[in-house]
Amino acid sequence: MRRKLVSCGPNLKARYMHKAMSSPVLLPVDVTSLISLLQTFSSHALHIDPKHFTFRSKGYTSSILEAAYYRYSDLMFDITDYEQSDSNTLSKKHKHHNIEQLDVYVYSFDQSLNLDTDESYTLTVEAPVSVLQCHTVYGALRGLETLSQLIDRVPLDSTAHPDLEPTSGMPKDTINANQPPLQALKQMIQNCWGTFMQLLGMSHDDNSQSSVPQIVLTHEAAAAEARDHPVSDQDNFFDIVNDIPDHTDDSDSALQRHKKHSKQHKSRRNKKHHKKHKKNRVQYMVNATAISDAPRFKHRGLLLDTSRHFLPVQNIKDHLDAMAWAKMNVFHWHIVDDQSFPFESHHLPGLSADGAFSAKHVYDKQDVADIIAYAKDRGIRVIPEFDTPGHVASWGKGYPELLTQCYNDQGKPNGELGPLDPTRNSTYNALWLLFREAAQVFPDSYIHLGGDEVPFDCWQSNPDVQDWMKANRLGSLSQLEGYFESRVLDLATLAGRSYIIWQDVLDNNVTLRSDTVVHVWKWWPVAAATNHTVSTLQSHQESTWSSAASLRQAASDQSNSRSSQQSSRQISQESSQRSHGPTGCQLREGCPGDIGSYSAGEEPGWFPEMEKGFRALLSSPWYINLGEYAGDDWAQYYAVEPLSFKGSRRQHDLVMGGEACMWGEFVDATNSMSATWPRAAAVAERLWSDQHVRDRHDAEERLHEHRCRMLARGLPAQPLGPGFCPQDFDF
Repeated sequence: MRRKLVSCGPNLKARYMHKAMSSPVLLPVDVTSLISLLQTFSSHALHIDPKHFTFRSKGYTSSILEAAYYRYSDLMFDITDYEQSDSNTLSKKHKHHNIEQLDVYVYSFDQSLNLDTDESYTLTVEAPVSVLQCHTVYGALRGLETLSQLIDRVPLDSTAHPDLEPTSGMPKDTINANQPPLQALKQMIQNCWGTFMQLLGMSHDDNSQSSVPQIVLTHEAAAAEARDHPVSDQDNFFDIVNDIPDHTDDSDSALQRHKKHSKQHKSRRNKKHHKKHKKNRVQYMVNATAISDAPRFKHRGLLLDTSRHFLPVQNIKDHLDAMAWAKMNVFHWHIVDDQSFPFESHHLPGLSADGAFSAKHVYDKQDVADIIAYAKDRGIRVIPEFDTPGHVASWGKGYPELLTQCYNDQGKPNGELGPLDPTRNSTYNALWLLFREAAQVFPDSYIHLGGDEVPFDCWQSNPDVQDWMKANRLGSLSQLEGYFESRVLDLATLAGRSYIIWQDVLDNNVTLRSDTVVHVWKWWPVAAATNHTVSTLQSHQESTWSSAASLRQAASDQSNSRSSQQSSRQISQESSQRSHGPTGCQLREGCPGDIGSYSAGEEPGWFPEMEKGFRALLSSPWYINLGEYAGDDWAQYYAVEPLSFKGSRRQHDLVMGGEACMWGEFVDATNSMSATWPRAAAVAERLWSDQHVRDRHDAEERLHEHRCRMLARGLPAQPLGPGFCPQDFDF
């Protein structure tokens, strides 16, 4: 049974006190530090001795799960702020409160990762054996992340835990590579469980009082209610040892990848945590808790733009780690655009050879495979975007014949190239080679085909295009766009891929197939955007279209592109100086009204887009690259309700989820992490948690805690306001 987490303010303490059992147990509000917010119950504090704690896979296992055990052991215990103490004395004194083992039940060996992958899990924390149950290994990953966020590390000299007596000796907090795999795994998980108890800040004494508001709940009822699939050791599941069948076809296993990347990450983190701190011995504490959790939306993504600025492989991996910690599951890789083409194609080598910034700014086949494998180990799909027919200036550097030649008012070529030429079969031959190769490289069933901001004026100026349209009885440029999109969708289908397109194609009245996924990005009303585009094109007749000018203007005025929430890239520099978007709408100022709040008649423009009967992804209110340096834009992202538009239950069910977008005009490897996080976690929580979990104050506390958690794990994250984290001086 799923239950919503209760927000535990001081007023709720009295309300729930009468529900206490004969031995009441207090739950601090620190449980709300979890990202994303769960449905949970809790009871008394338990102790975890890392030296005597083990993970056990009781169902199907895989290298993905085994690597996750190692990875989360590192995250929970391999942090330099404290050194754990020898807990033998405490273990003997409080043996009945010790968690000795986590049994992990994965009920399916299916490791396929797609839109319908089950990420639900049930986590029951109790002594001496705790249980994590899930249908897939990816549900187990989400449960382990929750576990890592629940563990609290309590210094032994802390007055908050007077019953935790310091003892002599220091245990080993690292894994000996020479140990047998099972023994090493057990030692690792011992490290894991201790931290689990600490995050909630519970005293080990059931009757002790905490300085934070508390709520009384009963343990027995909570644990029983969360167990939807009780399983005993007598059931037909495997105890994990080395003879468990591994249902993975990866030649380079997840465990091998973890060992390689773990060394790299530890080296980078140790450089950041280079100062010598006074190390305190700690105990690892966790509340006895029963959790049944599942995401609200299936698609919870982050878009990164590697065309406007190249992002090194390691930087992308850092984002993937941060996404896993926020339970996001889709990396939308906007890999190419006007500015550069960093994807290395073996069939069309000139695309990157001439279109990339340099030979070093290229993702080769091994880079892409490495990123995809790294993402899968964290339960994250990778969806590439090859935007066409616009945003292709970089394509023309290697294959200019693929692009449309633009003409001036005198009917002569002006030397500029526009979008892809939709009238030539050679264009579609090249696209087929690219899509087929992409399908071989990217295993996800979806490919993003773009389709936004097509500069129709270049097509309009070209006499060959106009003659072809007449010969094929196409009376408008939108019909020409429809012809192009129809052939492109055929190619994607032939390559075995489903497809996503930006909403512009739908706005231009192109007939789409019923299985098309529409990615909604415009905030303002579509009518206003359309009127602005028409007036822009009319005024634009006075000047020639220039892709070079468009690129220069995009760099100097971010308001001219999709990545800045404006209507069209074909706006000329002259006209854009007079208008900063339809009806003067700017996301920073509200479009119209603040995100998440609006008056009747001022509904956001994405409302009608979500009502047109297609499966949809929402990004309109989540362009985090436009966030203010000093502001609380995260709260606007958090306030959005994706299903607030008027529509039937069927229309609401068509919303697959959404994505936070970090466009690359002003971010690269030097600032992309801090510019994105922890604000993207506000979007992650909105897409994971129940729609009634909306309290801004509680969310701000969770985001602040998560930001500190990210720093402790070695990744930079921007502060949300005044304050501090214990780890911030290490950066």
